[in-house]
Amino acid sequence: MTRETLSLPPVPPASPPAADLRQLPITVVMNAGSGREDKSEAGAAIEKVLGASGRDVELLVAKRPRELAVLVRGAADRRPGILAAAGGDGTLNAVASVAYQRSLPFAVIPLGTFNYFARELGIPLDPAAAAQVAVDGSIRRVAIGEVNGRLFLNNASIGLYRRLLETREVHKRRFGRNRFVAFVSGLVTLMREHRPYRLALQIDGRPLLLSTLTVFFGRNALQMEQLGLDEAVCVARGELAVLALREVGRHDLLALVLRGALARLETAENLRQYCALTVQIERLDEGTRHIRVALDGELVDCELPLVVRSVPEALQVLVPAVPEVRA
Repeated sequence: MTRETLSLPPVPPASPPAADLRQLPITVVMNAGSGREDKSEAGAAIEKVLGASGRDVELLVAKRPRELAVLVRGAADRRPGILAAAGGDGTLNAVASVAYQRSLPFAVIPLGTFNYFARELGIPLDPAAAAQVAVDGSIRRVAIGEVNGRLFLNNASIGLYRRLLETREVHKRRFGRNRFVAFVSGLVTLMREHRPYRLALQIDGRPLLLSTLTVFFGRNALQMEQLGLDEAVCVARGELAVLALREVGRHDLLALVLRGALARLETAENLRQYCALTVQIERLDEGTRHIRVALDGELVDCELPLVVRSVPEALQVLVPAVPEVRA
C-alpha cells in the first residue's frame, strides 16, 4: 500500500501534430498477471505489429504488479514517447498515471476481463488491432478522475465495494483468476457483518452527512449503463457518478447485487445517487487520518480529507480513426 497526498495536475499541453506523433518511440508495458490467460500469444501478436511498423519500439513485461510503476517511470525517463499499457485495469492505471504526469500520449492494448476504458473509446479488444492503434491512431483528450491527486480511469471506492475487491484478489491468488472465483468471493464478503462509515461530504460545495456502507465514484459511462444507472449521462458530460449505499442487511445486499446483474440499479431504494465535479470526504467515526481506497481495483491508503474530482481533457489517448462498435 502507498499513501497519497494531494498534488496539482499538469497543465495539459497541445496535442502533438500527427506527423510528430508518428516519430515518437513506442513503449509497451505488459502485465504478465493480467486477466487473459494467453499472455505469450498476445505478446507475440503485439510484437509482430510493432515490428512491422518500422517505429522505434520496446516491449517490457512486468512479472509482478509492483514492478509496473518502476518499469513505466524508467521507460518515460529513457525514451519519452508513446506509453502503451497491455493488461487489465491495474496495468492501464499504472501506465496512464505516468503518461498523465509526463504529458505523454497513452495507448491501450486491453487484456483484462471487462475492458471498460477501451470499449468506451472504441479501441479494439484484439491485441494486434489495438497495437496497430498505438502505431497509427490519433489523439483524443479524455477526462479522468482523481483521488488526492492520484488518477483513476474507471472507478474509485471506499467501504464495502473496496473490501469486495480486496477479498476477491486474495481468493484469486489462491484459487485462480476466473469469474466463478470472483462470484463466490463476492458472496462470501457480502455475508459478513459490515460496519458503516459516518461521513461528512461536500458534493460540489453542498454539505451532506451520510451513514453508508460504501461510496463509489464512477468515471466510465459504459460501466454505468451496464449497471442500469442514469448517471451514465453525467459521466458522458464530464462529471463523476457518485453512489452511496445506506446501511442495509445481508439480504438487501444480495438483492442489490442481483439488481446490478440485471442492469436495474436505478430503482434500488437504498442507493443514493449524485453527479458531481468535486467531492470532499471526511470521516466522523474514527480518529484515523487515513482511509483505504480502491482505484481501478488497486488498493492505496490515502490521507483525509479525500478530494475526488473529475479532470476534463486530461489524458492524451490514442484512438482508432474508426472506433470499434461497443458491445
